[in-house]
Amino acid sequence: MRRRGPAFRLILVGGAMALPMIGAFALLFSAVTGLRDADATARRSAAVLISADRLDRLVLALDGDARALALTGAPTYLRAYDAERAAFSGEEANFARLTARVDPDEARPAREIVQADDAYVRDRLTPLVNAARGDPAGARAMVRDGQGLSRLSSLRERSAGFEAAQTNAVAISGRHAAEVARRTAVSAVVCAAAALLLVSFVAFLPRLVVRPIRRAADLADALADEQRALRRVATLVACGVSPAQVFDAVAAEVGRVLKVEHTSIIRFEHDETARVVGHWSDPRVPRAMPPMGGRWPVEDGTVTAATRSTERPARMCDYERATSAIGVWARQAGIRCVVGCPVKVEGRVWGAMFLHSMDEEPPPGATEERMRQFTELVGTAIAGAQSRSDLLASRARVVAAADESRRRIERDLHDGAQQRLVALALRVRTLETSVAPGQERLRAQMSALVDDLSGVLDDLQEVSRGIVPPILGRSGLGPALRSLARRSPVAVRLGMGFAERLPERVEVAVYYTAAEALTNVAKHAGASEVRVGLSLENGTVRLSVRDDGRGGADLTRGSGLVGLKDRVEALGGTIEIISPPGDGTSVLAAIPVERAEDDADDGAERPDRPVRDAGARSEDLAKKGSDLL
Repeated sequence: MRRRGPAFRLILVGGAMALPMIGAFALLFSAVTGLRDADATARRSAAVLISADRLDRLVLALDGDARALALTGAPTYLRAYDAERAAFSGEEANFARLTARVDPDEARPAREIVQADDAYVRDRLTPLVNAARGDPAGARAMVRDGQGLSRLSSLRERSAGFEAAQTNAVAISGRHAAEVARRTAVSAVVCAAAALLLVSFVAFLPRLVVRPIRRAADLADALADEQRALRRVATLVACGVSPAQVFDAVAAEVGRVLKVEHTSIIRFEHDETARVVGHWSDPRVPRAMPPMGGRWPVEDGTVTAATRSTERPARMCDYERATSAIGVWARQAGIRCVVGCPVKVEGRVWGAMFLHSMDEEPPPGATEERMRQFTELVGTAIAGAQSRSDLLASRARVVAAADESRRRIERDLHDGAQQRLVALALRVRTLETSVAPGQERLRAQMSALVDDLSGVLDDLQEVSRGIVPPILGRSGLGPALRSLARRSPVAVRLGMGFAERLPERVEVAVYYTAAEALTNVAKHAGASEVRVGLSLENGTVRLSVRDDGRGGADLTRGSGLVGLKDRVEALGGTIEIISPPGDGTSVLAAIPVERAEDDADDGAERPDRPVRDAGARSEDLAKKGSDLL
């Protein structure tokens, strides 16, 4: 048998090498195509996720401004709402453009989210803003009805589900890219014996393509984490929690998202100091932050002074030669870099937020911009808290004015109508005694006139007692409630847990709450017995009025109960009605005594004693007049 020549063997070897090379290149082509598709999918998913999050944040911002406008009527919130409404329309168009290029099954939830957001803005927020312009009371009622928060929570849940789906899509793209990379590595190993250079190139090429995809996936994950953190803080702000809770939440979220060891939020005081109002420390590092409420001087050459004077973000990454108090503390605590961003409230610098990094590498250049998004939420929370405080103060002034009107009416009745009626009755009684004998008919008519005047005086006394109960000012809450219970047409069981006197505003609020509740029981409850309980626990007065009637009462119906709610809440208290149909009604009120004392001290001169004396004089005058008649 004739041996094959070198050419044949070369062709055979070349063919043997060509087959795996062709297969490897085929696999490589497939891998590149798959990686390209994965990259496009990841970018689209990230873009859709970012746009959806912007829409979500705009809805939250619109809701917050609409509520603030309804509660305060401030035109700044209207301008902010109009600007955010325009941005919302633009982002809707961008979101529709992005989702038009994705799979129809993926685009359908996105369209539903846009439609739900648009419906909420159109059907809820737009009427609320229009009501705030023309009917402030109706707008405030819309804010208190709770429907907006329920719909907003539903929108948040739907957005969270869409975000999870998009994040899952990015994760699937990453796993697909990893599988393609594995197949590419197998093809490279097969080609290694035929062409080492080609195999090396094929092995290097997937890594060159996969790394940007993985970086994009990591970036999308980081962005999603940041947006989730912003959403959590925005939810707290929208729910109206206290600024202290928002400060701690923002400090924790910023520290975790930006991966620093310490974060703090300070407030600039009038004495050129900065007070710590919120901070967070990574539990894996020693706690080095100053205590809550601690103060630092605002010294030149520090990040604190720079953020205050320039109203811009600032950073400092060299504390080796720092001589300021904050600089010495940073050096001793191992802080290498501090980044600060001002917190503005209504256009003025209120405070600042700081990152304290112990890493040798300084924070990235985009850190300040990422912090700014959080400081805007802090400013919104502070402005909202101030608006709520102003609203409570306004309500307290209205209640105080109403009480003063009651006092003035009572004084006018005492000094005018009651005295004149007594004098008139005495004159008629004197004339009656001077009637000549034989004019018995005239004597009887004058006696009847005196009796009528006595009845009018009694009625006027009852009216005066309803305006300002004299027994409340003279003897206190316990005797006043016992007198109220005796006059009630329904049997009342009264339980008093204390005997000491309370601030007048608290006593008046408790008395009128009990009186209104007993009146409603007599008119509507069909009850056979009412239990009234009063206690003083930890500086808070607690009143309970429970009947065994038909139930079904509603705090939102009836101007009397609404007025009581305003009176109680103006003192920092709460009132609640529990009234299941067929199982009686319970009116529960709680009023902090310390808050009422502080409010009274902050007000003008209190006419407590003159009013109480006037009430007593009114009752004494009526009693003496009746005795004389």
